[in-house]
Amino acid sequence: MRFIYMIPAALLVPAIHEWVKALCSTMQGDQTPKNTGRLSLNPIKHMEPIGFMFILLFGFGWGRPVETATLHYKNRSLGVVITHTVPILINLVLGITAAIAVVILSGGQGMMPHAVFFALESFPFMPPDVQIFGLILLAHFAFININFALFNLIPIYPLATNRLLLHFSRPDTIARLNHYEKPMQMILILLLLFNLLDRAIIPITVRILFFAWGFIA
Repeated sequence: MRFIYMIPAALLVPAIHEWVKALCSTMQGDQTPKNTGRLSLNPIKHMEPIGFMFILLFGFGWGRPVETATLHYKNRSLGVVITHTVPILINLVLGITAAIAVVILSGGQGMMPHAVFFALESFPFMPPDVQIFGLILLAHFAFININFALFNLIPIYPLATNRLLLHFSRPDTIARLNHYEKPMQMILILLLLFNLLDRAIIPITVRILFFAWGFIA
């Protein structure tokens, strides 16, 4: 049943991330995202099947990376930073906002994060089935957004900070990174398959949730 609740977030979160990336690049003069049909919020245009399945299974994944052409940027270094960091920040802000909304809509009863995201209880002000269903969808949207933002800090393709690392690296370093790209991707997938990333990322996600709840405590 949990997979059903995860599907909307698994579709929307990568789509928002890649759309924001496309928008940032377009606003700096790059028409590549528009010409390739990626300046869109249509989740299907941004879905990468393996990344989508990993989000459903593990809570971490990726979308299909938007192609950009940095030659069109007035300031290439600043442009690359904007294009690849703003989407991460947007995911983080959306996650925190949705987490706050869950608590407000649930009546602000001070629930613990695991209760909100994995075992929502019924509340008095709406029909239990409708309310629980909506809150679970919103809670997973918050959880996946925060996970997605943190996961993209890992500098391995196709994650966002990989492009930052490549842009600011020396040519010999870029050559080595490209040479070891596939092995690093395999290591990343193994970390996901054996749930080893949970130990590093989930505690941070929970801390961010507590931080968000502090505004309405």
